[in-house]
Amino acid sequence: MKQYIILWITLLIACSSFGQDVIQSRSLLPESDVIPNWQMKDTVETYSGDDLFLYINGGADLYLEYGFDEVSTCKYLNYDGNNIHIDIYQMTDESAAYGIFSINSSVQGKPVDVGAKSLLYDYYLDIWKGNYFIRCTANRKENGMVDTLQLFVRHIDEKIEIEGKLPVLSSAYKLNAIEFKSVKYVEGIIGLGNVYNFGHGSVAGFHEGLIGKWEDKTAFVFAYENDFKSREWFASAKGKMQMSKKFSDYLKIEDGFTVKDKSGNFLCFKSYKRFMLIVKGMNWEEAKPLFSEIQENLDGMTP
Repeated sequence: MKQYIILWITLLIACSSFGQDVIQSRSLLPESDVIPNWQMKDTVETYSGDDLFLYINGGADLYLEYGFDEVSTCKYLNYDGNNIHIDIYQMTDESAAYGIFSINSSVQGKPVDVGAKSLLYDYYLDIWKGNYFIRCTANRKENGMVDTLQLFVRHIDEKIEIEGKLPVLSSAYKLNAIEFKSVKYVEGIIGLGNVYNFGHGSVAGFHEGLIGKWEDKTAFVFAYENDFKSREWFASAKGKMQMSKKFSDYLKIEDGFTVKDKSGNFLCFKSYKRFMLIVKGMNWEEAKPLFSEIQENLDGMTP
C-alpha cells in the first residue's frame, strides 16, 4: 500500500510540473486594469514556430536556433497616453530561455530582484524565468514608467512557478581570479556570430557554448557530443584558421595552437575531452592557468 501511495504522489508532482511547463504565453499577460489605470490597447497576438518571421523577420533565426515554441505580444495604454509593450517568448526549455536572455543582455543592464534573472535598462526590462524570456518596454524614460514596468513583470513572474536552472555548462566559469563583465550562452553558430566572428565554419558543430568577457579579453568553451566529435571539429578549426585571411601567425603549441587577429590579439585554441577551449587577448603562457582552471571545472560538472 505504501508503494502505491508513493507512486501516486510522484505522478501527481510530475503532472503538476508538466502543466506548468506548457502554460501558454498569452495567459501570462495581465488583463486590463490588473495594473491600475492600464488597459490592453490591442488584442493579444501570438506567433508560433516559423511564423516568428512574421513578427521579427530580422532575428527569428536566432530564437529558432535556441528552440522556440511561441511568443505572445500585447500593448497597454494608460490615461496619460503612455504605452507599454510586452513580449513573452516561450522557449522549448530553460536553457534556451536563459540563452536568449543572455544574448540580449549588455553591461548597461541593472539587476532587478524579479524572475530567475532580470536586467533593467533605460526604458525596458528583460527577464528570464523557467522556459520564458520576457521583455517589457516603455515609450518613455521616466522613473514612474520604470516603476510601472516592474509592476507588470512582477505580476507575470508570480504566474511562473518554475524558477529555472542555469545550464550545467555555466559552472565552467566559476573562476577564482576573473569576474566576467558578461557571460553569454549559445547553442549554435547564429548565437556565436552575434558575439564573435571566427569566420565561416571555423568554429562549428558544437551543441552549446559559453562566452565570457572581462577587461579586453574573452574566454570561449564549446561542448560537443563526445570526445571524437570534439577532436574532429578542433582539427577542422585548426585547418581553417591556418588558411583564414582574418587571422595570421599560426603556431602549433603543446596540445593546441595560437593565431593573431588583425588587431594583433592572440587567440589560443585547445582541445580538452569533449570541449574546445579558446582564449582571446592572452598569449599561450598567460592562457595556460585559465585553461587549467576551466578544465578542473569541466571535470567537476554534474551532467
